[in-house]
Amino acid sequence: MQTELSYVPAGSPLVLSLETDPNGTAIKGVDAFSAKFTFASLGESALLSRLQQSGINYDADIRPLFGNPVILSAGGSTLTGGAQNDFVFVWIAKDAGKLAALIKKLSGINTVGSHDGATLYSQGGQTTIALDGATVLLGSSVNEVDAALDRHAHGGGMTTADYTQAFSGVPSGGVLKLFGNLSATLSTPTVATARRIPWVGAFRGYAASLNASSSGLTVSFRLDTTGGPLTSAQVPFAAGTSAPSFAGNYPITFAIHDPSQIAAFGQSAAQTASPTSFGTFLKREAVVQKRTGTNLNSLLKLLAGDLIIASDTKTTMGRVQVSDPAAAASTVSKLLAVPQSVLSKRTKVSKAAGGFYTIREASGTTFLVGVVGNELVVGRATPAQLRAFAAAPTTSAAGAQGTVAFRVALVELLRLGLTGSTSSSLAPILSSLGDVTGWMSSSPSGVTGSATLAVK
Repeated sequence: MQTELSYVPAGSPLVLSLETDPNGTAIKGVDAFSAKFTFASLGESALLSRLQQSGINYDADIRPLFGNPVILSAGGSTLTGGAQNDFVFVWIAKDAGKLAALIKKLSGINTVGSHDGATLYSQGGQTTIALDGATVLLGSSVNEVDAALDRHAHGGGMTTADYTQAFSGVPSGGVLKLFGNLSATLSTPTVATARRIPWVGAFRGYAASLNASSSGLTVSFRLDTTGGPLTSAQVPFAAGTSAPSFAGNYPITFAIHDPSQIAAFGQSAAQTASPTSFGTFLKREAVVQKRTGTNLNSLLKLLAGDLIIASDTKTTMGRVQVSDPAAAASTVSKLLAVPQSVLSKRTKVSKAAGGFYTIREASGTTFLVGVVGNELVVGRATPAQLRAFAAAPTTSAAGAQGTVAFRVALVELLRLGLTGSTSSSLAPILSSLGDVTGWMSSSPSGVTGSATLAVK
């Protein structure tokens, strides 16, 4: 990896690494995952046939080259949609002779010179290829390729230490890895306001890794916020590894521990980034307090448990435990007595059965809110569904290692949206799929997380 990275600009905002070693653990994991799906072999056959039509034999011309990772680096203009797509592709093949022969088989390729000992080729306009022994580079322009060759020869490229730091805390061995340093991007004037928020100002970069195996696909990631001093109170959601609980049996479940942290972060971020707008919010809160004897922050301070959201895409509900149910019910009642103070002017509120309130938005969306037992509940659901959800026992978020967790019963969810004939045709695929589960953990040094698609 050291040699490949030396061609990549230090501080690149996007670097992608793809493993190619057919005997390595990463590729064997992909093979084991693909074996779960019979249609995967059809796609492989179609690709091999297309290569053959181009005069390229996979086994003779390409497979002998595999072994080292392929690196792709993209610059800032590519990420921001600029006119120039600045990228560099780097690969050190295992067989220099076969690599040179493969390059010559590409249609429309012409020699256009040399640089730092590498032969330069052009194919289809500005795209440039450089061949230096077993190393091949592909760039968006001659200048991009020349610069990459100069970094390798004279320094200035990314180092192994940069790579190691980026993937600190992320499981190794992934078949596909993505990482980047966003310090330069976040230093532009367009994000100056956002940088006033301590968490954004501390943001340095990110890393993600995709691992495959016979049991499924797992994406692990980390957001690096070591670029400035932070406290646990300045992160967007509750710090720590204590997992929240789930409730109900809906196909989509999301839970977060201590949701009051999100509210506190949001208000702090708004105050820092836009003091004028936040001042308007405080004035509005003062008006609400004067008219009702309470305000929204009074309700937020009563939140004491996990926020749990459950949905089947038609019915969606949320619940959160409150420290004082009577006070929460009273606060909700007072706030909704003057809905224009806390909601939009065109929102209508009316009392519903069982102590709930019906809220009708101008868009036509209707949902209920109320307190059941010691749970504040809200949702696009019936009173009976909300009561059942409020009383549903909690279950552990198995495998979660952070204060945010989710579970999606993918097959059940897909079948809810499929017709009978479509569901039958997809049955072989659906029978191999399991749940999608994941979690996130927050700390002053960063956010780590994982999401897994299980297969049977």
